[in-house]
Amino acid sequence: MTYAEKVAWLRRYQDSLRQEKELAEEVEQLRARAYRVTPALNDMPTAQGDGQVLPRAIEQIMQAQQELQAQIARCDAVRREIIAALEQVPDPRDGEVLRRKYLLGQRYEIIAEKMRLELRWIYRRHRRAIEKLTIESPS
Repeated sequence: MTYAEKVAWLRRYQDSLRQEKELAEEVEQLRARAYRVTPALNDMPTAQGDGQVLPRAIEQIMQAQQELQAQIARCDAVRREIIAALEQVPDPRDGEVLRRKYLLGQRYEIIAEKMRLELRWIYRRHRRAIEKLTIESPS
């Protein structure tokens, strides 16, 4: 794999996390919408609907929760793959740079601050570690 392909492969975890967060937000929005439906269930007469508003809302919530659970499973699988790949990095400092970048999603500036290294050294360590990294089975 080329340098760019390796970086794209490693970025899959952060991409997967973003999708997970979006799905979690969607579930919360559907729940909020369903709660707005329930106050209409009182003794006061209102316009007649088909009576299926709440069941449809519950069905949408359940479907979104299933999608979220599937995304969480995908995210965990990608994380395990990336951890396995990063474990082969022989230099612990290089491994830390890659873990912070691709598992924690930290920016280079933050990594430099946390590791107490100059930013240019973080860039160099990152590039060297990626070039030495061998990814056996890209998915």
